[in-house]
Amino acid sequence: MITIIGNSLNSGNKKVLDKMNKMDVEYIRREVQHQLENGAEYIELNAMPLLHHERPFLRKVIPIVEELGAKVFVRSDNTDTLVETVEISQNDVIVGDIEFNPEKIEVLCKAMQVSGKTVRIVALTREDSRDNEIYPEKSLLIAQKYVDTLLDKGVSRKNILLDPVIQPLEENFSHGKTFLNTLELFKLDFPQVKTIGNLTNLSCGLPRRFMLTSYFLSLAIARGLDYIVLNVMDKSVQEATISTLSIIGRDRNLQNYLKFCRNKKETRQRQL
Repeated sequence: MITIIGNSLNSGNKKVLDKMNKMDVEYIRREVQHQLENGAEYIELNAMPLLHHERPFLRKVIPIVEELGAKVFVRSDNTDTLVETVEISQNDVIVGDIEFNPEKIEVLCKAMQVSGKTVRIVALTREDSRDNEIYPEKSLLIAQKYVDTLLDKGVSRKNILLDPVIQPLEENFSHGKTFLNTLELFKLDFPQVKTIGNLTNLSCGLPRRFMLTSYFLSLAIARGLDYIVLNVMDKSVQEATISTLSIIGRDRNLQNYLKFCRNKKETRQRQL
């Protein structure tokens, strides 16, 4: 089963960051609603650029997201932020990203154990934020350490989300292939552990980003990616998701594909 995480509330976007700084709740509410309407189950919230306002922002916004019917994925490298997210969220939640750091993992696992809700943790399979030398065999070793540690602390396999780390294609033309090969190794060695990837990272800095993202999406789904982070408002991405799931036999009786086509036809008729 594929789980879609919408990331249009990306603080890397200057407009979004400005809205976050102004605490524009109505803008955030609209963005969340649009993402839900376009297939997102989780909404990514990344408020790290707000610095000391990060946690106050999340305290205000997480309840709004959950009231609208979405679940949250809070992305931060601040352990205190992730712990507070686990404490204040009412629904299932995803938290991350943390490189393999036993002390940070220990703190977060304690919060997960007492929360009484399903908490999934994103495990970054790189040594640290400066680590740009990423290749499948190295990532696999880090993933093994991460999985062993989390299992020892009582975290269920299905609540571990291994992130093979997607680097921009602009920096190295082989980064897409590296991610796909790493993903394949993870699925072979850890068949019950889930995987996650922010597919929009691949096309950073390049023209016609939607084209790369939609084809990359198809390849990643075919290799078994479980949690997909992307801009769900991109129509080409929607079409790629529906089409790929149909082709690889994960759309029973083509129900979702036919429903998508009917909705598109009805929308065109209303516009005429």
